[in-house]
Amino acid sequence: MADEPPKFDPKLEEGIAYFEKMLQVMPDDRTTLEFLCVAYEQIGEGEKRRKALVSLAGVLLKENDLEAASMIGDHLAKYREADAQAALLRIKAACRTAGAAEPTAIGMLPATPKDGPEDATPAKPTNTARAAVAAETRLLQTLVGEKVVESELADVVSNRLAEFSELPGCFLISALAILEKENPQSAETATAYIADASGAPPIPLDAFDLSGEILQTLPESLMRVRGVLPFAKLADTLLVASLNPLDAALRREIESSAGRPCRHYITHPRVMEETLDRLFAETKAANESAAEPTPPPAEGA
Repeated sequence: MADEPPKFDPKLEEGIAYFEKMLQVMPDDRTTLEFLCVAYEQIGEGEKRRKALVSLAGVLLKENDLEAASMIGDHLAKYREADAQAALLRIKAACRTAGAAEPTAIGMLPATPKDGPEDATPAKPTNTARAAVAAETRLLQTLVGEKVVESELADVVSNRLAEFSELPGCFLISALAILEKENPQSAETATAYIADASGAPPIPLDAFDLSGEILQTLPESLMRVRGVLPFAKLADTLLVASLNPLDAALRREIESSAGRPCRHYITHPRVMEETLDRLFAETKAANESAAEPTPPPAEGA
């Protein structure tokens, strides 16, 4: 039986449109090209995927990441077009010159290397409300110090954060989320600053269909308290959206919990809150349904 055509996913299409615009501004951005290579495959856009793979191969060769380039070469080998074959030959030549392994088989997209030595040490999970408040307060102090947020507004957000440290329950603790409610324009400016300073590109989280399987890669408390959501995988790399990618300890905790390298993104605080509310409302309903006793079979059945 012939394969069914890819189903149209409007949310994924929105994500693709977003990254295509980003690519116009940063044509050699590795993160954007990796995302598009995977997304184009999901929607059956073979020609666009081939062009993205060719561009990604060029970026990886410039970075001298021959291991990742070799894995991209495995994908390029499926195409007979001249640009794909030329890129494949450049990868093979570079690998041969460096004595590295050449492309051999069709594989997955390359895993993103872990961050440098500072971010590579695993950290013990610290998912308590007070630890989250402390981390978010440090973020707020950074935003004030860099003149991204005015001190008067920061005081309001800081007071709200302090209240959370004593409250029972599992809920989102985020300076950015509070800031968005107090002053949306300042929150937008702060999000842009955090994205640039942390190297975590903004991601339209609502463009992804989050499945139960991928949500199981991180603890529920980490997601709900710190505003962290895994949304896709690239080979062995987990793509994770959060509201504070500047927090190196949080990034280490995410990788330690996931047990794999992670690529970090930032998302809009309102979208994060809405997504968390929806996902965990669905999880709660599913758990309650599963916990209901199964009625005994009717007599004579």
